[in-house]
Amino acid sequence: MDFEKKLAELEAVVKKLEDKSVSLEDGIALFSSGLNLTKECLASLSESKARITLIREELDKLTESEFKEE
Repeated sequence: MDFEKKLAELEAVVKKLEDKSVSLEDGIALFSSGLNLTKECLASLSESKARITLIREELDKLTESEFKEE
């Protein structure tokens, strides 16, 4: 599942948790599901950050070599 779908699912879980008619058992299950989705979203963001960092480093190397040649 991609990040956007996980985030939408997490938002749905939060909305359900805000419903005061949710039973304790259902609330615990929803909370656990929300926690897992949060972990997955954070992992996805961390991966994306690492990829962006690598891309920026590549770009920096390219621009450095361009300026050194002048």
